[in-house]
Amino acid sequence: IARILSEQFSERGVEKGYLAMVRGHLHGQNTLDYPLKEELDKIADKNAQQDKEPQTAITRWTNLLHGEFDAPIGKYEKARFSLVALKPQTGRKHQLRRHLAHLRHPIMGDTTHGDGKQNKYFKAHLGEQRLMLHAAQLNLTHPVTGIPVELVASVPRSFTCICQKVGWSDVPKLPLSYF
Repeated sequence: IARILSEQFSERGVEKGYLAMVRGHLHGQNTLDYPLKEELDKIADKNAQQDKEPQTAITRWTNLLHGEFDAPIGKYEKARFSLVALKPQTGRKHQLRRHLAHLRHPIMGDTTHGDGKQNKYFKAHLGEQRLMLHAAQLNLTHPVTGIPVELVASVPRSFTCICQKVGWSDVPKLPLSYF
């Protein structure tokens, strides 16, 4: 069973859907096709080839909501945010985090690829420092029966509390039909 599921993932037979709160107002719906160089772990990947070519990485996104705080963070008078639905078409390490940072809309709470000023504000004023990325949905084929399976994870309370503070009273569930 594990082998069959592993093959589904490696052959891109599994659809994944995420929710993310990002910095700024990201508009509309689009696909980002931006190759990523493999990020190696200093300890676990110390024997890996260091100079690999960038790998294909594709992410589809749809804006769901916009919000803002009356707080000057950085050079702007107000801190602006977007709630986006994300669907990776490939599975690179930290792909969603790196793609959104490339678009200059980093995921809130991302200490590696994000905006330090925004993250400090979140921690100081909202009492939250979590990564605002939620794995919301997984669609796959059952390895024994062959029946399509849709797994949906409820949005964590810590995520919805922050969203409510931005003015989003109801965080939408993420159907993969957004794409």
